[in-house]
Amino acid sequence: MKKLFGLFVLFIITTGLYGAEVSFLSLAQCERDALNSSAQLQALQAQVLASRAQEKSVSSSLYPSLSLDAKGMWVSEVPTLKFGGQELKFGDTWGYSVGPTASWVLFDNGARSSLKKSASKVVNAQEQSYEFARKQILLQVQQAYFSVQQLLQRLVLLNGQLEVAQKQFDDVQSAYKAGSKSKLDVSIARKQVLKTQTAMSGARSALAGQLRALFKLTGTDYGIVPSYPTDKRLVNAKEENKTSAVLDTDPLENTLQLFRPYSQSEFDENSPKLAALEEMAQYYNYLADSYKDALYPRVALQGGAYFEYPNGAIREHVFLGRAGAAVSMPLFEGGKDRQQAKAQKELSRAKTYEKQDARETLTALFLAAKDRLYGLQVQENLLKDMIKQTGETARLTYQAYKAGAVTFFEVDRANLDLLESQLSLADVQVEQLNQLAILNSLGKETL
Repeated sequence: MKKLFGLFVLFIITTGLYGAEVSFLSLAQCERDALNSSAQLQALQAQVLASRAQEKSVSSSLYPSLSLDAKGMWVSEVPTLKFGGQELKFGDTWGYSVGPTASWVLFDNGARSSLKKSASKVVNAQEQSYEFARKQILLQVQQAYFSVQQLLQRLVLLNGQLEVAQKQFDDVQSAYKAGSKSKLDVSIARKQVLKTQTAMSGARSALAGQLRALFKLTGTDYGIVPSYPTDKRLVNAKEENKTSAVLDTDPLENTLQLFRPYSQSEFDENSPKLAALEEMAQYYNYLADSYKDALYPRVALQGGAYFEYPNGAIREHVFLGRAGAAVSMPLFEGGKDRQQAKAQKELSRAKTYEKQDARETLTALFLAAKDRLYGLQVQENLLKDMIKQTGETARLTYQAYKAGAVTFFEVDRANLDLLESQLSLADVQVEQLNQLAILNSLGKETL
């Protein structure tokens, strides 16, 4: 009766897991969601739009401006002249003037042109900063996704080891009941099962943390409860604890094949980070030029047509045109513009050094990823050979144990060696993906 009840419970658990809804997470979808939900990117996009508006504002100073001018006036006393017994007023107590005025700076030695160029450089720098942030967000979400793939692969491998351990435990227990194996063998076989189950539980807890990290980057949890998830490939596995979610992702091998071409990438000397710093250096240079240009004469033209009252000293309405030119040149301003120009030049020099430091840092990261990748590829080939060898060794060791030639300690050791090799291969492949993602983020976009 107890056996029937146990089978019924097992049937209910496995049926519930098998029928659970599978949540599919693709790398492409996670990347899109991360870019769309990033507050950092939205802030940078707003800065780009602001800098473009500022550029247009500065550019408008290169063209003539047209305005409608209107003014009224009142004076308390109007000059008068008595002539021939009559008193003549020169003007009126009240007066006004209204009409369009056009003005244009004809010459300023290029000060406005330098300001426009500096504003354009700010736009370019903001756009490059946005692009660099976009690449960094993609790198972060890719590496978080790789970690999820790694833990799901670990679960699958551990489950394969658990199935082997459970089968061997059943065999040893049957042999013990028949009197051909010792109680120590049963204990070691049972320990192997429990050890693997514990490792699987730990992997699922770690997976929950990695899913939370991924959801933070993507801005959505996709309706997944990550507290105790499992892999789609394990839906038929015996499950004693409640599963919060069943996950499916891009196959690890497929993702690796997708990223492998980036191993041929070359470092991008004009990467967005470096380009942004270069644009800012030029921005300060142009700003310095505008301050220096302000030391030279400035010629401005102005003209308009006005309806006025009174007409000078005559009390009548009149329509007249007016035009003029003005020349201004600073004679003494305490060295203000010269010092401002010097300050901008120093800021430009600072950005140049900052770019040099950033180039050295990014180049070192790129080359380190290249070097690391090569070593990982060598490891991958060696591990694949090792898995074949340890798999064969584990099979032969268990056959020898059943024949009484070795103890179960040797069986346990052989199984562990095989599992460690398989887990190491998955870890190496995910680490390759991490390095390839770095090469992608820092390399030229030619693939």
